[in-house]
Amino acid sequence: MRSLPFLFLLLCSPNIFGQNSGTRSVLVFEPYHGTVEPVAVDTPPTIGPHPGNVEIHADPKVEQLMRRYTEHKHPRKGYRVQIFLGDRRTAEDTKRAFLLKNPDSPAYLSWFAPNWRLRIGDLRTRLEAERMLHELRAIHPGCYIVPDEIEMPRLATAP
Repeated sequence: MRSLPFLFLLLCSPNIFGQNSGTRSVLVFEPYHGTVEPVAVDTPPTIGPHPGNVEIHADPKVEQLMRRYTEHKHPRKGYRVQIFLGDRRTAEDTKRAFLLKNPDSPAYLSWFAPNWRLRIGDLRTRLEAERMLHELRAIHPGCYIVPDEIEMPRLATAP
């Protein structure tokens, strides 16, 4: 009894299932052979920097939060290359000599009882550490990679 309305609908509507009194409609794809008109753009293209003034209106609490954030260190997991482990005087001399040759690379001197260790770089990936290790091997043959908490590199400031 429940299928009776469905059967009635099926018999009364011949266009269901694509049947329409013997003729079939066929869609034919024809490529467009006309010309393409350019689309009008209301704004000119921007290339390069344009002079202007930017004003930022922020809550004083946001500025205070930004100042506090920059005052603290935010270490991340990364790698350094350890080039020395030994007495303090030799560690300081090694650090000084390294920084004279490589002023762009950070060097960290730390106490690990009973020795001092000198670690170089703030490297985010093991691949960066491998590159630095390869460069330092000629000067410091006993150097090796150590996982460490690193500082994120500072961004260059605009003049």
